[in-house]
Amino acid sequence: MNDLKDFRIGWFATILGSGGVALASLQYFPLLSTLLAYILTAIFIVLSVLWLIKIVLYPEVVKEEIKHFVIGNYYPLQPISAVILSLLYYRLSIPLEKPLLVYGAVAIFIFTVYILYNFFATTTAELHHIHGGWFIPPVSTILVTYAMLLEYPPSLLTLTISLVFFGIGLMLFLFIATILFLRLVSHELPAAELAPTNFILLAPVGILILDFMKIANFASKLLPNAEALPAIFFIISLSLWGFGVWALIVNIMILLKYLKQEYPFFLGWWSYVFPIAAFTIGTAALSTQVDALSYISGILYGFLLVIWAVVSLNTLKILLR
Repeated sequence: MNDLKDFRIGWFATILGSGGVALASLQYFPLLSTLLAYILTAIFIVLSVLWLIKIVLYPEVVKEEIKHFVIGNYYPLQPISAVILSLLYYRLSIPLEKPLLVYGAVAIFIFTVYILYNFFATTTAELHHIHGGWFIPPVSTILVTYAMLLEYPPSLLTLTISLVFFGIGLMLFLFIATILFLRLVSHELPAAELAPTNFILLAPVGILILDFMKIANFASKLLPNAEALPAIFFIISLSLWGFGVWALIVNIMILLKYLKQEYPFFLGWWSYVFPIAAFTIGTAALSTQVDALSYISGILYGFLLVIWAVVSLNTLKILLR
């Protein structure tokens, strides 16, 4: 049991990354999506049990981790995993998607409030401590928005709740992106241990594309004089996609710079997978309006599979050792 004291919340990133692959595969290889849904459910149960045991046996350790300016940002990964599974269940018509979504939404809201409060009130972080992992709390809230608008029928209550989560995530994304940009231009690149977090910027971009399109369609069915929303929000989504292309290219160039140095595999490499999956899914959603993007989404999906395979195989090597 003492080993559980060192259990890393980052293990839930395996569910995020592989879940993103499963969601992206719905359009290409639905059988892979179904297989991953069941495998990830088993992994989620095992990891959640280990995580809960750690909370019960070592509450002080957990409390210190949540306050940490690196580890604390990763604690929403557990409820985000529940939301990812909820999306998979909904897409594959597997029951229990709504309980997972409700649990994930409530836990994400609590974590987002508590983690940011601790950062404001008790944590002293220098500018060079900022890293892409700070995007995880806003990513979690805007993912809830997408899941709610996808899984629930149109109603003002659903739209209101989803927009509350959307507002939290959107504003935090803008604040953190500004701080991170300042950090990157005024300091050296993050240490190798934090290098994969640079890619997390793509995750909110991809999910925001989906959110804007869903909000527009949802609101146009409920609000008077909202017929123009789908067109306006499509323009916003497409503009975000352009920013995502820039972010992807820059981050690949930064990754190549890291690869020129000693850069061994570690669990943090899962930070490469879900952001690419989110951007791939967002691109596929836009391709329903812009045919040319269907080719780009296919290329991104192939790139995603390669990254996922490399990270998964190296993770299995760690487990076997």
